[in-house]
Amino acid sequence: MAPTSLLSVVSLALLSLFASSLTSPVNALSVHSDHVVRSHADIALKQRSKPRNKRANSKRCKAKSSSKLAEPTSTTKKEQSTPTSKAAAPAQTTKSGSSSNNSGSSNSGSSNSNSGSNSGSSSGSSGSSSGGSSSSGGGSVNLRGKACLAWPNYSYNKLSSWKGSNTGLIYSWDATKVPGAEELGFTYAPMLWGWKNAEDFKAKTVEGYAKLALGPNEPNELGQSNMDAWSGIKLWKQYMRPLADKGYTLISPAMSSRPNGKDWMKTFMENCDDCKVSAIATHWYGTDLEEFKRYVTYWHDTYNLPVYVTEYADQDFNNGPQANMDQIWAFMTGATNWLNSQSWVKAHCWFGAMEGMDNVNPLNKLMNSAGNAPNDLGSYFINN
Repeated sequence: MAPTSLLSVVSLALLSLFASSLTSPVNALSVHSDHVVRSHADIALKQRSKPRNKRANSKRCKAKSSSKLAEPTSTTKKEQSTPTSKAAAPAQTTKSGSSSNNSGSSNSGSSNSNSGSNSGSSSGSSGSSSGGSSSSGGGSVNLRGKACLAWPNYSYNKLSSWKGSNTGLIYSWDATKVPGAEELGFTYAPMLWGWKNAEDFKAKTVEGYAKLALGPNEPNELGQSNMDAWSGIKLWKQYMRPLADKGYTLISPAMSSRPNGKDWMKTFMENCDDCKVSAIATHWYGTDLEEFKRYVTYWHDTYNLPVYVTEYADQDFNNGPQANMDQIWAFMTGATNWLNSQSWVKAHCWFGAMEGMDNVNPLNKLMNSAGNAPNDLGSYFINN
């Protein structure tokens, strides 16, 4: 074979090999990876002293450290979640504003796919929409309504416009009372966010300071209070359990809807002896209303306790499409109607009563653009 012919054959072989390498599948890291977590905000404390127009809610739900107490290293096994398909939204029945699509922020965050065992009926028990009571060693707490405000807005106080006809609970991801909340009829609940704010929490939660206390914020998440269940039991017994003897109703740690949250809570509940847990708190982000119902029902059916949904929104963290405004209205109306009809759901807090939504689809926002009152979605939420 002539040298030129041999060169041609070699060239063709190399080209073929290169082409085949281009068509080979690529194993890309997806947002369902077990080490990608949803970012939350330092919105509870760090901006409290700044003017409102200079405040930047760049992240969510992360308490500022108020002591030098070291946070234990997490040893909880991380799990991979399974993506879910976006369900078709119900027909629009409420004023929705713009129906344009919004991509939101789906490139980071913990998966809120509800894989694993989701037992329990989505219908649940019937109940009143006017709030309810939670029993504990501290007696019962009557809330004015089931709509709850997750409220980080310390640098200004426009809370009076958020009273609504169905608002009851209010919390701020820490243990500092929301100014004016109790005067307006809200029930304030301090939160033991995690080890970082434990000493500040202890100093403030004296007898009579509040009636309810919320446990750690998403301890099953690396980006949140991040501890294993055994560390959670230690934290609980040291800082939460004594409050039951002071008349507080104690609400459990709040799991994210990553599947490892169920295992975390199982270990916690089975081994936290005499811990006086009177209700279960949980968080959920997703776009499937029926999946949301099954997820919330799971907590009630598993532990036979009242449920507080302390964060939820129509938000996809599985790299899927974000809801448009019509779909968010449909989810809002369907979720609130269902939650209000379950006697065992005591409060539900839509994530959106704030100016900055960080990595949550901004169409979920409940506050108007001026930051001084509810928008249409917010007005519906606090009055239904």
